[in-house]
Amino acid sequence: MFAYKLLVDERGKRYLLKRNVEKFGTDLGVVDMKGVEEGVELISHKGHKFYLVEPTMFDILKRMKRTVTTLLPKDIGFIIARAGIREGETVVEAGTGSGALTMYLSNAVGKTGKVITYDIRPEFAKVARKNLLKVGAIKKGQRIIGLDEEFDDEGEIEIENGLFNVIQKIGDVREKIDEENVDVIVLDLPDPWNVVENAKKALNSKRGRIVTYLPYIEQVKKTVEKLKEEGFWDIHTYELIEREIEISEKGVRPSTRMIGHTGYITVARVPPKQI
Repeated sequence: MFAYKLLVDERGKRYLLKRNVEKFGTDLGVVDMKGVEEGVELISHKGHKFYLVEPTMFDILKRMKRTVTTLLPKDIGFIIARAGIREGETVVEAGTGSGALTMYLSNAVGKTGKVITYDIRPEFAKVARKNLLKVGAIKKGQRIIGLDEEFDDEGEIEIENGLFNVIQKIGDVREKIDEENVDVIVLDLPDPWNVVENAKKALNSKRGRIVTYLPYIEQVKKTVEKLKEEGFWDIHTYELIEREIEISEKGVRPSTRMIGHTGYITVARVPPKQI
């Protein structure tokens, strides 16, 4: 359960509200939610329909504060599925950005897993921290390793049964990855080829995987060349295109708008030990 609830009006407009909000008003009227649990239809004082439901991670992501352009769900979902990230695994991520991918990685590895997320920019890490707190990926008062700063989370809600499985760090994975025996390393950096050697040392030789996300094909080429040079194998690169389908009384057709190129996703396996 998140620290928020979702109110959706009859037009489909969504409002992400803190759980302690009892009344909320729009141009369609005021909705009284006092003592009401999610999963119900409410009528405003103007007679308009609203739906009160629990938000999904997607709803939180759409409304969270951003410092940089975040990965879209189409890419995030593919990264998790294609890399086979599962319950109990240890994942190292760099850079954190606004924490969008971090949230989904946290969900994927569950309570028995762990996500260690690096960023070199303290100002970005602090914004990500607020977003991660909202979904129960970190605890209230949790510090960012490498940042000599305490956080006042008064007014924030600590989620019951949160996953609390994310560790934030200020650090440059180009210089060093502190962790060992890592299952997956995910790099949203402009120059992941400069991390490949460190990733090779940090990854579990039995099942270690690396994922990179890059906007330009020249970056991909340089990264793949470095992966091959270091003995990585099972290397594949993908691009995903997303287009919604419009369904109406007139018929069914693809939307005229679509999400085209966002980035190239490359997945590879760490070299096995030689015996």
